[in-house]
Order: sequence, then C-alpha cells, then structure tokens
Amino acid sequence: MSQIVGVMLPLPFNDVFDYQAPDNVGVGSIVLVPFGKDKQIGVVFKIGASAKLDETKLKSIIKVFPFVLEQKLIRFVEWVAKYNLAFVGLTLKMVLCAKGAFDDPKMHILYRLSGKTLAQAKLKNSDARWRVMDLLKHAPYSQSEIIQATAVSPSVLKTLEKAGIIESMNIKIDEPTQEQAVHDFPVVLTDEQQKAANVLIENIKRGFNVTLLDGVTGSGKTEVYLRATIEALSQKKQVLILVPEIALTTQWLERFEKRFGFKPYQWHSALNQTERSKTWRAVIQNKAKVLIGARSALFLPYADLGLIVVDESHDQTFKQEDMVNYQARDMAVVRAKIEDIPIILSTATPDLETIVNVEDGKYQHIVLKNRYAAAELPEIKIIDLKKDKPQKGDWGTSWLSPSLCNALQKTFDDGLQSMLFLNRRGYAPLMICRDCGTRIQCPNCTAWLTEHRTQKQLICHHCGYTIETPKRCPQCGSQTGLNACGPGVERIAEEVKFRFPLSKVEVISSDTVNSFKNISDIISRMEKHQIDILIGTQILAKGHHFPLLTTVGIVDADLGLMGSDLRAQEQTFQLLSQVSGRAGRSEKKGTVYVQTLYPESTVLKALISHDRTLFLNTEKKNRQMLYLPPYGRLASLIISSPYENLAQKAAIHLAKIFPHQDGTFLLGPAPAPIYMLRGKYRYRLLLKTLKTINIQNVITYWLKNVDFPSNIRLEVDIDPYSFM
Repeated sequence: MSQIVGVMLPLPFNDVFDYQAPDNVGVGSIVLVPFGKDKQIGVVFKIGASAKLDETKLKSIIKVFPFVLEQKLIRFVEWVAKYNLAFVGLTLKMVLCAKGAFDDPKMHILYRLSGKTLAQAKLKNSDARWRVMDLLKHAPYSQSEIIQATAVSPSVLKTLEKAGIIESMNIKIDEPTQEQAVHDFPVVLTDEQQKAANVLIENIKRGFNVTLLDGVTGSGKTEVYLRATIEALSQKKQVLILVPEIALTTQWLERFEKRFGFKPYQWHSALNQTERSKTWRAVIQNKAKVLIGARSALFLPYADLGLIVVDESHDQTFKQEDMVNYQARDMAVVRAKIEDIPIILSTATPDLETIVNVEDGKYQHIVLKNRYAAAELPEIKIIDLKKDKPQKGDWGTSWLSPSLCNALQKTFDDGLQSMLFLNRRGYAPLMICRDCGTRIQCPNCTAWLTEHRTQKQLICHHCGYTIETPKRCPQCGSQTGLNACGPGVERIAEEVKFRFPLSKVEVISSDTVNSFKNISDIISRMEKHQIDILIGTQILAKGHHFPLLTTVGIVDADLGLMGSDLRAQEQTFQLLSQVSGRAGRSEKKGTVYVQTLYPESTVLKALISHDRTLFLNTEKKNRQMLYLPPYGRLASLIISSPYENLAQKAAIHLAKIFPHQDGTFLLGPAPAPIYMLRGKYRYRLLLKTLKTINIQNVITYWLKNVDFPSNIRLEVDIDPYSFM
C-alpha cells in the first residue's frame, strides 16, 4: 500500500472516506472497503488524503474490482446530486445498483473418474455404473448432466463417489455476456419521415445536440429515431433508449427484434438479481449495444455511449420521487452534454418546458404532421353529460352515456374493437355508509380506501394498507348502508359485460397486470382480436398499436382538469391526446367519444380541433403571469414526522428562518393535501423564485444551520411534479 485515496460510498454522504490503496488504483476504480463492522462497495473519487488523520490508522482497501467508472460518469453523478440537493453517495448508489455484478464467479461441482476400477472398489458390475463411467471418460460433467445423459438415479452417483471411483471437483464458471450482433432490416419511410431521419443521422456526427422529434400519434416517430440508432451503432457506439414504463413496451420490443435481428438489453425494476448483474456487466464491457430501460437506466456505466433517446419524453413518470428526486428527461440532457453526444426527445405531446427550450433556440425541432400510410387522425366527439345522461340499468348505476353505448354496439357489430379509458383503478374510489355517512379511510394516510371487488378488499393506493371488504359499517354497524361511490375500471367493466354480453371484455391496470408476461398476454390477445372491448387506466396511453381499434371512449375527461397542481391541465391534455391517438391507426378511421361535464374547457376545445397551439398559448399566459415553470423556478420542502405537533413546529420554524430576498417567494407552511402518509404527518413549504435566481444556492444557505432530530424528516424536491 503506497497511496491514500478518497472513496465515495453508496450511503447518505457527500464526502469521501480515506483508505490506504495500492498503486494501481485510480479515480473511478470500484473497490471493496471496510466500513464500521461491515463492508461496502465504493468508488475512488479522489487521489490523496481528504482528512487530517494519522496515515497508520487508515484502513486498507480489501479488494479492487476489474471495473472502472469513466470520469464523465463521476462528473454526472456529482452534477445530479448538486442540482437536486441530494447526497452524492445516494446518487452513486444508482450506478452501483447490481451487487451481483461484483460477486466472484459461482462454484460448480463436476464429477470425473478417479482411475479406480469397480473391482478395486469391490463393487459389482452394473449397466448403470458402466454408463456413468463411459460418459466420464470424455470429460467431467455435473450431476444433472450425468443423470440426463445416462438415465441413472442420484443414488448411483452417490455409491460411485463413496467407493472412490468418481470424485468431485469445484470449478469457477463465469458466464460471459454476449455482444449484440446488429443486422439492419429497414422499412420504407415516407418523404416526411425520411427528411426527419436524415436530420437525426446528421446530428449523430455533431457531438452534443438536443432534438425534439415532435409527431402526431401514429406518425412513425419510432422508425425515424431507429434510423439514428443505426447510425450510432455503425460507429460502434452504444445507444440508450429511455421509456416511461418498460413493462408497456411489448410491441416495441417485438418490432425492434424484427428490425435489427436481436433483442435489446433491458433495465427495469422487474429484473431479478442475476439479470441485473449480467446486464450491468454487458453495459460496462461494451457488449450491450442497445439498452431500453426505465429512468434508472440513465445511471448505468456505459463504456462508449453514442446516443440517448427519450421516448414519450413528456411523460410525468420520468420524475423520480424516491431516495434521489430527479427528472430523468432533464438529467438525460445533462448526461448527453457531459458525454458530448446527441439526444432525441420523442413525443406527440411535448411538455411546455421542452417547447420553451425550442423557442429559445436550445433544442432543434423536427415535426411529423402526418400519420403513417393511409391512417387519419381520429374524429373527436364531445358528449355533454348534462344533456346525454347515462341511463340506469338492471345492473345499477350507469356511467356510460347512450351515445357512447351506441358507438360501442356498432363497433362490435362491425367486427372491430373498442377501448374505454378511465384513470381510476379498482371498482370504486370510496365506500360510504348511507345510514351514518361514514367514509372508510386508511388509518395511515389521509385517503379513502379504494374498493377492489374482484379481490374482495379495500386498499389504500398510497401505502398499500389492505382490509377485507366489510359486510357492515364499522361505525354504526349497518348491514345495508355500505355503498360503493363512484366508478373505477372494474365497475365500468361490470356495466360493459351487462350491456354487451356477447363481447369479450378485458381490464388492464396496474392492479390486474402485475408482470411483464401479463401485459404481453393482453396486448397479444388484443392484436389477435381475442378482445372486443379493452378497459383500462393510463396504461392504455403508452403507444400501443391495434389495427382494428376504431372506437375510444374516455369515460371521465374531467378527472384531471380540477387538479391543484400547476401541470394538471397540461398532463390532462397530454393523457387525453395520447389515449385518443390509439384510435384509427390503420386503414379504418377512428372516433373518440369524450364524456364531460365541462365541454367548454380549453383542454377539450384543443383536443377536438387537434390544435395543441391553442392549449399551449393559454397555458403559457397562465404560467408567465404567476412566474411558474418554465418562467420561474420551484422547489418543494416537505416536513414529516410521526408526531403531529413536531411536524407543525418544525415547519413553522423553517418558515421563520427563511432568508427573504428579491425574487424569492415562500408559500406555506401548510398541511400537505395528503396530510398523513404512511403514518407520518406532513407539512409543505413551496419556494418560488425568478428564473434568474439559483434556487439551489438559496436553499443551501437557508438550511445550512438546520439540524432536526431523527424523528423529523426534511425532504427537498427541486422542480417538483407532485404537489400532494
């Protein structure tokens, strides 16, 4: 050991820890070090001592792994942590997210002949014993391989080993990751698509640049950015494609394999430890040429990244609100800049922040105005529920208007498919007692329990608290008073099955499909027309292509319009546009029926006319007037504690010590809309600043002397998306 290095650990720290290290250790080296009574895998961030400690008392690195993080990735980790006011160590943890990748190769037991004969071992001849011995004359084999090849029982091997005729040997088997071999099977592009593809291909050669690929639903954006992918691969570069939810990309993956002749590597939370480890190694060893993944894939240690694509870049699920709060779309732009590579933001409904960056000249803008081939944009029909009221039926309360029901019937009669969208899981969002007025609430959260009738349970969608559906009111004991209030997708499915008994109906939501296979099965059945009416939540909006789907019904278009958060209108417009875009994507024209109590809303007017500019201009004026993003900066601070009085006092104290200055505005403290969450009381403060002010510096100065006890938690969220 001849040098001292600073090691960053994947723990809530911003500073490195000093260790003695051998000469061959440099910045980026991944190492195993002692830490307290435990061991930790960390990364060398610095050469030289950081603390004034006696060198003789410094602990030594236990092991140096054969992996090194690029300097650019370390810079990215530090940038993300600084911008989001997160711990550097916890940001690094997202890089070192596959612990199995650092394990030694597994030991495998193989059997070989010892040279001893049956006679010497005083064992009788038998066909089974000779079959084993004949096989092992050629090479050592594992027990399972021997049994499969010779059809003997395990007891035969046990007898031969005990007699010393065969012996076991331990060997290390490190399964190498396979490098992806690329084959291009291109499809014919329209003139509009080809022009767009040519621009993206040229951008691959230009280093860092950001391009918004803005095309109507069904315009073939995927095929256009795949042309850029081919260009990056031809230069021996790696390509990262970020998607909002990897489990919803079944059709995309099938299309990719047909297009390129191989399956891309995947990265998402459903992978097991072995799969994660194998993928992590393939990425750092430059064997994973194309990786499609959820937001965390942005932090993988790519050996030679050449292109980033953010598909459905408007989607709010790119915002992470756990451990490290960050917006993956924005952080992807930062990583592209640090790596000096191009990035493509692909969407049919760009968010206002992206549009403003285009207007400011920061992003290039490519527009695809036409759907692919003969497909036309669907016709949007507004159903005013004040005039076209749902009619009660034998099944009880109805939620579907006569106009929508007639359209569903005609579509079924014509041998085509329909889709109904309601962004509300379960059977009903609330159970209420008509006799005493009790609403059944979660004991851990300020939220009602959602009824899931198929599971016979009431579930809290915030903390997961679950009880069996009660047969009597827990307050007054009434056996007849409990009543489901409002519809969820299960309740809509119940009505549809009563109204259309001959149709094949399926429900898709995060409650009913909890695995990649479940979703794949439903999508496959929909493609094969084994489903007539598909009912679901926002999962339906994620780019699916069903050629026979011509009718889409939006059951409650008002569900997101009344939200208090600054992006409520924008997200509703995006969601309704994306859902509407599922209709008529092939030769047959589609129709979208939108049920609403507010047909005069700006969102719906823009939706009807396919006029995004109309909506965005209104949204811009509202945000500019209030200095809201992208015309101002926001940060959310949440104080939480299991003790209500402590949370309140801490929030008041935080507000009192706020360093007021020109261009900063503090709102709150106030109880959060979800006042109790997972057993903790919550108070919210919202900091708003002018765009020219460094909001991180303001918060850092504000909080520099704040030191709350362990039973009070302070969470900072830069550029918040959730206001609950």
